[in-house]
Amino acid sequence: MATPESCKQVDDTFGPYAEGCRGGFDFTLLFEESILSILPMALLLIVVPFRISYLFRRTIKVDPSSWLASKLVLYAVLGATQLALVALWAKPTATKTTASVADAVLSSVGALALAILSFVEHERSIRPSLVIQSYLSLTLLLDAARVRTLWLQSYNNAVAAVTTVAFTLKFLLIICEAVEKRSILHPEWKSTSPEATSGLLSRSVFWWLNGLFRTGFKRSLSMEDLLPLDKHLTCGYLYDRLQTAWVNVPTKAPRSLLFLYFGRLKWRLLSAVPPRLGLIAFNFCQPFLIQRAISFSSRSKSEDPNNVGYGLIGAYFLVYAGIAITTGQYQHLTYRAITMARGGLVSMLFAKTSSLKANAADPATSLTLMSADIERVTNGWQTMHEIWANPIEIALAIYLLERQLGAACAIPIAVAIVSLLGSLFVMNLVVQRQALWLEAIERRISATTKMLGSMKRIKMCGLADTLFDNLHSLRLQELEISKSFRRLLIGSMFFAYTTPVIAPVLTFMVFSLIALRSNGNSTLDTSKVFTSLSLFALLADPLSSLIMAMSAFAGSLGCFGRIQVFLDTPEHVDKRIKPFQYESDNGQSSQSDTSASDSLRWTEKSSQSRMTSTNDRGIMSFPGSHADFMCVEDASFGWETEKEALLSSINLSIPQGKLTMIVGPVGCGKTILLKALLGEVPALSGTIKLFAGDVSYCDQSPFHMNGTVRDSITAFSEYDDRWYNTILEACALDEDLRQMPLGDQTQIGSKGIALSGGQCQRLALARAAYSRHDLCILDDVLSGLDMDTEQRVFHSLFGRDGLLRRQGTTSILASSSSRRVPFADHIVVLDVDGKLSEQGSFKELNSAGGYVSSFELQPADWTVQSTEMTNLDQVLAMTTTSKIVHPTLPPSKEATETIEFEANKRTGDLAIYTYYARSVGWFAVVTFIVAMCAYVFCISFPQVWLGWWAAANAQRPNQKLGYYLGIYAMLGVMGLISLIISCWQIIITMVPQSGENFHHRLLKTVLAAPLTFFSTTDTGVTLNRFSQDLQLIDMDLPLSALNFVAAFILCIAQIILIGISSVYAAISFPVCFLFVYLIQKFYLRTSRQLRFLDLEAKSPLYSLFSETIAGLTTIRAFGWQRSLEAKNRHLLDQSQRPFYLLFSVQRWLQLVLDLLVAAIAIMLMSLITGLRGVLSGAYVGIALLNVILFSQTLKLVLQYWTMLETHIGAVSRIRNFTSTTNPEDTSQETAVLPPDWPAQGAIEFHSVSAGYESNRAVLNEVTLSIRGGEKIGICGRTGSGKSSLILALFRMLELRAGSITIDGLDLSTIPRHEVRSRIIGLPQDVFLLNGSVRLNIDPYGRATDKAIIAALQDVRLWEGIQGKGGLDADIEDVNLSHGQKQLLCLAQALLRQSSILVLDEATSSLDDVTDALMQRIIRQKFSRHTIIAVAHKLDTITDFDKVAVLDKGTLVELDSPYKLLAQPSSAFSQLYRSSVPDGG
Repeated sequence: MATPESCKQVDDTFGPYAEGCRGGFDFTLLFEESILSILPMALLLIVVPFRISYLFRRTIKVDPSSWLASKLVLYAVLGATQLALVALWAKPTATKTTASVADAVLSSVGALALAILSFVEHERSIRPSLVIQSYLSLTLLLDAARVRTLWLQSYNNAVAAVTTVAFTLKFLLIICEAVEKRSILHPEWKSTSPEATSGLLSRSVFWWLNGLFRTGFKRSLSMEDLLPLDKHLTCGYLYDRLQTAWVNVPTKAPRSLLFLYFGRLKWRLLSAVPPRLGLIAFNFCQPFLIQRAISFSSRSKSEDPNNVGYGLIGAYFLVYAGIAITTGQYQHLTYRAITMARGGLVSMLFAKTSSLKANAADPATSLTLMSADIERVTNGWQTMHEIWANPIEIALAIYLLERQLGAACAIPIAVAIVSLLGSLFVMNLVVQRQALWLEAIERRISATTKMLGSMKRIKMCGLADTLFDNLHSLRLQELEISKSFRRLLIGSMFFAYTTPVIAPVLTFMVFSLIALRSNGNSTLDTSKVFTSLSLFALLADPLSSLIMAMSAFAGSLGCFGRIQVFLDTPEHVDKRIKPFQYESDNGQSSQSDTSASDSLRWTEKSSQSRMTSTNDRGIMSFPGSHADFMCVEDASFGWETEKEALLSSINLSIPQGKLTMIVGPVGCGKTILLKALLGEVPALSGTIKLFAGDVSYCDQSPFHMNGTVRDSITAFSEYDDRWYNTILEACALDEDLRQMPLGDQTQIGSKGIALSGGQCQRLALARAAYSRHDLCILDDVLSGLDMDTEQRVFHSLFGRDGLLRRQGTTSILASSSSRRVPFADHIVVLDVDGKLSEQGSFKELNSAGGYVSSFELQPADWTVQSTEMTNLDQVLAMTTTSKIVHPTLPPSKEATETIEFEANKRTGDLAIYTYYARSVGWFAVVTFIVAMCAYVFCISFPQVWLGWWAAANAQRPNQKLGYYLGIYAMLGVMGLISLIISCWQIIITMVPQSGENFHHRLLKTVLAAPLTFFSTTDTGVTLNRFSQDLQLIDMDLPLSALNFVAAFILCIAQIILIGISSVYAAISFPVCFLFVYLIQKFYLRTSRQLRFLDLEAKSPLYSLFSETIAGLTTIRAFGWQRSLEAKNRHLLDQSQRPFYLLFSVQRWLQLVLDLLVAAIAIMLMSLITGLRGVLSGAYVGIALLNVILFSQTLKLVLQYWTMLETHIGAVSRIRNFTSTTNPEDTSQETAVLPPDWPAQGAIEFHSVSAGYESNRAVLNEVTLSIRGGEKIGICGRTGSGKSSLILALFRMLELRAGSITIDGLDLSTIPRHEVRSRIIGLPQDVFLLNGSVRLNIDPYGRATDKAIIAALQDVRLWEGIQGKGGLDADIEDVNLSHGQKQLLCLAQALLRQSSILVLDEATSSLDDVTDALMQRIIRQKFSRHTIIAVAHKLDTITDFDKVAVLDKGTLVELDSPYKLLAQPSSAFSQLYRSSVPDGG
């Protein structure tokens, strides 16, 4: 022991250890002053000026408060204590070092700098100062060592006392600086994210999440309860930053998008590097701690005093607390960058989607990219930093192994190289196989999306079974394609686990053989065994992590590539000449190719500029000066330049403020011409001149987004009550709304599935009229209306006093009917070759002997008014909303969401796991668990075996080498075999089984669901089950289950080993288990809800993507792109919140568990210190080694459990979906039908009442008798119940009273699919299956090719189809028009065997000539059939046996059409008179 005088000399040396002084366990004072004090202060003084300069450029963000004054007082006192230290150290009698005075002076300057920085940070930053907190926290720890030194010196008591005061002041300042400033922030900053206003301590230990945990524990979380995003995570900020950079990339290489994201997010990505390096440092402190602890436990107190043990306890605390904090921060910062990348990618995908060419837009592509590909990018980036960090860890582990085992360390290097090379080989194949798998998913999702949008036709045509086979076969193909990917995944796992299992065996074998030849100079002792094993653990973890990280990152590279290919897809190019406001000064417009993004500048105006109030605008004439609104000169149009033009030699002028009609036979190109005028179909030659930018458009198949009636009409325009009511009257929607229990707040469902065809068309027409745009383009929008409603709507909008005409709106109407041709100001006629055959006024063309004159139409009679014509001026003059009653808002989705929430809340229930186990088979599950237990035993028991071996070597070195090595090697080989068996069982055997079963249940449930399900359930929600949930079940769930089971069993094994090694430590395990149980209860209650909210928030995104692609033409015509992008950003921001917070709460859990491991390690080290001589070195080694392993494994257990809990939610949601979605079939539908039913086709409606909901009836006491072979027409105004009567016949509408029989059999006793498959239905909607022409015309596979060709010849489609490849041609390549698709459906009907034919306005999209053809075919081919035809063209049913007239769901007339026409007062007579041309 050194004397005080010698210690004074030692303290003035750099040291760093003060040998012989203060128990030999202290630093020298000079080291503490220079390294622990002067160095941090110097760094602070360098940083402070830059930080102050930065903050002075910012505004003041806080209100005045006394808190600042309190902090400044503390800094003043701290400065005074530092000056006092200067005085004390400067005294000649003071025992000091060469740095004591300099340290005190520098500390005084530092106190002043801290005070200034604190003042500026307080006023100009929203969060506590990171610089000050970091400095104070670090130096407080370092100052503790100096305070101890000064007090132990005993000859510097005054200095020690003042230093203690400074130490206390620093502690108080840390507390003061950690206080958040939210309460004193200016109002504009108060809503900032808690994370953004948190200080260093709160961020380090995730205290900012505590409020969310408390809320989630007390009650169910809603989106409003979630913490707000800070600016850098909002998609508006991310899109502006990333999209701008992407547009400016001069030359795009294959990896340009990836490098762009790396470049733009580089500081976010690099911010995770320092904590990751810190984690490496802390991790590699552990082997040294084990080695020192084993050495300490085996030495006497004279060799190693207890102070060493206390130091080891402190070291364990610092190392494990450091591991906890650096792990949390590293992963949190990584996930923050991932969230930013996700926000940018989804925003860019949506923006690109809205600018795609109309013929290139595929919903499945965008949805797959947004779901599967974004998910893969997320997974790949989670471990991205491991790719550079793991090689560092591997190199360090090998270096330290070389120090322990010498040349034998070459073995793990060789094994690692083999593993890496094998993994790289597998990884290259993984990218290719994953791309094939994603393409298969895309095909299935595309077909599923199409199915969900056409359920009415699918059910009516009895296609459910065919569609089930079609979609399920796509699913089986997808699973088969994924099999090669999953095999490669097992190969990747094999290489990942080879090193940790095989490397120790081979290394110890080589070391022992070398030791055997050294004649006992070296042997495998306890210290070497367990230090080496800890290094093997630190080598194995980064090796397996590196391989999996590279594999995941390679997958993300492929996804980035797919996304880039999508973003590089050629955009929609508008070649129309710009409108007059962009003309040059000389008045001449120059033609230029304008991309969709450029055209936005003039096609899209804000809703404010478009929608002026009625008082300001009124109904006035168009103010422009151009004679023609639009001109087309020598134009040819087609989708592709290398193919023949669809329309050619087009020259036409659209007069301003007039009604122009485009007519021609079916397939002549009317729709193509309209889309060309919209700029959607490219002009291959010629020009289009447009003299205004505001356009409204109605597609032939009306486009509607899910929402209320009012939302659909007003869209993105400002709501004007009087104008809104005027439009309702003009479009004859007032009566429909009165019949709806929720009025204009009725949900219309995706694609308007809750409405009739006529209502859908009138709603789209109302939207176009409500927008008050200068140009209105309408594609056959009146075809689905009954004659009286059509008369009313036409005159209300296009009549002499019609709204559109009085506004001066230029209207273009394409029609398959010639009925309204006389009313047109200008007529354009296309021929079958896609050329313009004639144009002009009706008077000119009617006498020209061409197409128009062939109809022998009478001149327009403008004096005739509809029987229900409303005085629009009176409605417009009204100042109240009494015209249309708006009932109370519909019930919210709370009930549905509650069911969904409960399903997610119960994800941890044993019933969900057993449900999943049953779906894959119990034998497979038991085999998997047994194999995994064998694997864990084979990798855990070798620790004990090596302990016995080391103990044997201590007595008889290197004896029985073959015995110990043989058993050790056998355990390693058995472990690998068991691992492969377990992986094969779950990934190859169980995944296809579960994937097929769950898809089968989902598809059966959806196809068996009643029609009301599709009108009340958003398509995005259902699509989520088929896309994201099945994806989770296919890949994420089995991997989570595999990892969790392995980690859980391994954790139990490690606990057993720790307990065996230290009985006293085992006593504390019940407390640890209780702590873990309470933590998971507290944590899971919030995390499960966040996972549910995450999935819930994605459904609207999926729906918006699907709807946007489905209505691209309409959206661009109206100029809604920016509005929809804003909506997408809002929905994406909503989705980002639970997505980011779910990652954050997982980091909170990991931190808590790491701190628990730290507590166990400290407790073990305390026991080792207190029980020296009681515990053997081998048991100390086993215990401490398993603390390291337990630390890793416990994190994995909770991490994989969390993942398992969230992924099993997919099973829970599917189970909930299939169990709560009631099938339309009932238990009484058990009748067995004769093979030839219905033989006669006699149909009886007995007092039938039916409705969609409990409070609304659409059919009332309908009694109707139809004899076999009888032809009956159903007519009535739109919404009168015609389609509902047909739906009731097809068992798609539930009867409340009465019955329907066919050939004497009550339909309520017959299975519905039998009814639909035995009746031929031709609905208004058209649905084509993905696949060949043959599949679409004969989906049942019963007809010969000869019969199919004959049917196609009958409907005059064979010639066109034969030229495109015949029956095997893909239906998408045939490019059928809407009318031709209806003819194809008629051909399909010709091949079916039945005695009943039902037509639901099947000829609505046909021109008069083709309509006559279709009527002739029906009368010839179905002359012996019972025919029920819903008709708006009443002349098509005048030769029927009977006509039934419906009104408000009631049968008002039933008789021969000629008898009814003979009665002028009959409803049918009035309808007919309003429909004939001369009544026009």
